[in-house]
Amino acid sequence: MTPMGMAKMLLGRPAVFGGCVVALLGVFSATSARAEMLLADTALVNGTSSDSFSFNVPSAGTVEAQVANLDWPQWLNALTFQTSTANQVLSSWSDLDPQAGANSEILYFKVQPGTYFADVTATAGGPLGLGLYSFTLTFAPAVVPLPSSFWLLLAGIVVLIVPVLRTLPDAEGCSA
Repeated sequence: MTPMGMAKMLLGRPAVFGGCVVALLGVFSATSARAEMLLADTALVNGTSSDSFSFNVPSAGTVEAQVANLDWPQWLNALTFQTSTANQVLSSWSDLDPQAGANSEILYFKVQPGTYFADVTATAGGPLGLGLYSFTLTFAPAVVPLPSSFWLLLAGIVVLIVPVLRTLPDAEGCSA
């Protein structure tokens, strides 16, 4: 079908045209929740290191923390990670035996708007006394707004119901 034929068909059927317009409005007004990177760090440790980071969360949601003890030039002897508020620990992880194989972890915790803290303590070993760790904090909002779902539902109802109603016989032609 040519574009001109498609336009004539849509304009000739107001219900289909209206349904398409409502559906397009719904699709273009859709909002999506995206994960937002709050903090990321990769640090070289010489001997023992302790670092504190603060991060702000804009709304209620979930924070994902990915922590890894990296094998360069060898595993750290110890790595601990903790997230907290000013007065409460939200999550923590320790890699105190890197040879056991638990060299990374993903932690999830619920948050409200506010300021939070991430604390990392690492101890390097080996002949060089060097090691490497990495962590990232990602935030995902708790509520995913779906304002477009109503418009898409309305468009579907219009497109499906109106043509059916047009094919029903008139009430005047029915005899009881």
